[in-house]
Amino acid sequence: MAKSRIETFKAFLEKDPGNSLARYSLAMEFRKAGRYDDALARFAELIERDPKYVPAYFMCGQTAVEAGKVEEAKKVLRVGIDVARNAGETHAAEKMAELLATLE
Repeated sequence: MAKSRIETFKAFLEKDPGNSLARYSLAMEFRKAGRYDDALARFAELIERDPKYVPAYFMCGQTAVEAGKVEEAKKVLRVGIDVARNAGETHAAEKMAELLATLE
């Protein structure tokens, strides 16, 4: 029997806990499965381990909104906007600012 994508990404992380892409992918798989708390936990781990990984902030914010955690979304998006700007990722900063504006 084939492993689920969630199990596959968990296995990647067991072998390489510092793999930001695998952690991001695992969070996205949890999100796709509607397991928002698991997704948010993985995004939070990713942001803690790799605070310059800009895509994590946008998706964490979006997932928090989907989970009904609007205040959490606002907090992560505000930080993400600063991180994106500091990294020169203006498009990502703009997308996060647009999402944040819909919440305020």
